[in-house]
Amino acid sequence: MTKTVIFWRHGETDYNVERRFQGQSDIPLNRRGRRQAAQSAAYLSELRPDLIVSSDLSRAADTADALASLLDTQVVRDDRLRETAFGRWEGRTRDEISAAWPQELHEWLRGADMNPPGGESRIESGQRVASAIAGIVDGSDSRTIAIVAHGAVLRAAAELLLGMDGPGRLAALGNCGHGEFGFTGSNWILRSWGTIPSQ
Repeated sequence: MTKTVIFWRHGETDYNVERRFQGQSDIPLNRRGRRQAAQSAAYLSELRPDLIVSSDLSRAADTADALASLLDTQVVRDDRLRETAFGRWEGRTRDEISAAWPQELHEWLRGADMNPPGGESRIESGQRVASAIAGIVDGSDSRTIAIVAHGAVLRAAAELLLGMDGPGRLAALGNCGHGEFGFTGSNWILRSWGTIPSQ
């Protein structure tokens, strides 16, 4: 049986607007983010996911709840799906980080697999989330599964699961953007990536 797996990024937060690194700080959805979540949930409900698993951070959890309420189901919270830990960069804008850590930010922005001060690398966080998703999918009899998490880790996990050579092969998901995969039991098949319902 081929399973459908949806990777869905949370809605907008004030940190997104301000271009601040959120990481594992628990930043809530803003008004636009809640509207995005509701609109995207209406679209994704047509796929009828019978299992919804989200990061336990509120911006992802509240996005997932918007879908669960339409399907009259519950969301499983999983802290392994949290965003990359950005360490000392969390809460800072790119300009602030550039002033304090110019070389490190340059390396990060060019796609290098480096650790922000006190944080995780792309590969570390991607492997954490890819392993969690593989375990969720393998351990479930559900035909359609929605994974609700964060932009950096969803992209990194997708690239790892697809066997892509190096990070940065897929574009970043926009707020409430999603990708759809088929999982055959041994292979991950990318069906779509970056879809955002009109908002």
